[in-house]
Amino acid sequence: MRRLIALTPLLVLLACGESEGPTFTEAVSTVYTPCDPDPIKLKAATKNLQLAFSPCGSNNFLNYAWSPNGLNLYYRASQGAWVKKDTGENYPLRIGMPRGGPAWINSEILAYPDRDGRKIGVYQVSAHVLNLVELDHIEPDHLTKGIEADEVLFSASDTPGGVRDIYRFHANTGETEKAFDWMSGGVETFTYQPKVDVVCLREFAATDVECRKGESGERVIKVRGRDRGSLSTDGRFLVTEGPGTPVAVMGAEMANRPSFLPETITPPQFWIHEVATGKELEWTGVHGKGFQWYTAADYWGSFLLWGFDDFEVNRNVTLGDLRAFMQAGGFDVSAPPPAESKPVTAAP
Repeated sequence: MRRLIALTPLLVLLACGESEGPTFTEAVSTVYTPCDPDPIKLKAATKNLQLAFSPCGSNNFLNYAWSPNGLNLYYRASQGAWVKKDTGENYPLRIGMPRGGPAWINSEILAYPDRDGRKIGVYQVSAHVLNLVELDHIEPDHLTKGIEADEVLFSASDTPGGVRDIYRFHANTGETEKAFDWMSGGVETFTYQPKVDVVCLREFAATDVECRKGESGERVIKVRGRDRGSLSTDGRFLVTEGPGTPVAVMGAEMANRPSFLPETITPPQFWIHEVATGKELEWTGVHGKGFQWYTAADYWGSFLLWGFDDFEVNRNVTLGDLRAFMQAGGFDVSAPPPAESKPVTAAP
């Protein structure tokens, strides 16, 4: 099911003022088209993906993160931050509204950027114990696990809206320090793979993703025209994401398209790269953002779902084994058997 793009303020204006667009009732009925879960489940299955939540739920997810053991799923929706366990238990966290995504320090402790933009919260999930740590920098974001047991990397700036750098945060002491001495140009987005000490970043005002050795800054791989990259735990494969190919909204049947609706929409796209050779494989028919390697099993991945085959569906958190797809694309995925895990399954 593809949904038209419509924003609530636009609908309010159409309802309250004169316009040649649809009536408020017509617009709402278009946006909230009834959802059929079966085609979504079928599409997911054909792409070798599991859905963590109901295919037809409102699912207004802003970010998510799997615990290192793969059994706990943090997610933030419009009503706040929650953790869903492999047992089916699903409960809210007492942390208000974080300003960005978290990092699991271990499978019981989360670090997250506090809403006020000047603190990092360290939260013990089962015990519901919170410690808020004041920072020397503001607007922390892009939290990710570091090498040390209590270490988290994050981006932040010195002034609101300023150029961002990458820092290390130590949960046990509350101390922070600049993460990479070789970095000087600021960063837009980044991820970090502690197993191989490689940071993948898009520098400030740049249009490329580069992965570099954390200690030396030596380039590992560079991919042009991408927004974000995430390296596998063994450093062999990189998933990049960025805008895909624009497609017509609603296809050819939009002959009578209202002038205020866009003619095209650009689905987000993924690509998989073999680091050693630079070979690239487009993940066709799968659209989403915020890819993460699922560390509990080799070459499993997860992301926030946008849709399938150029069609938008209800947002969801996905989980899937990429090995068959990568192998079919010519990649060597020989590795030790994946660790046993019990992924979160769809809610009723």
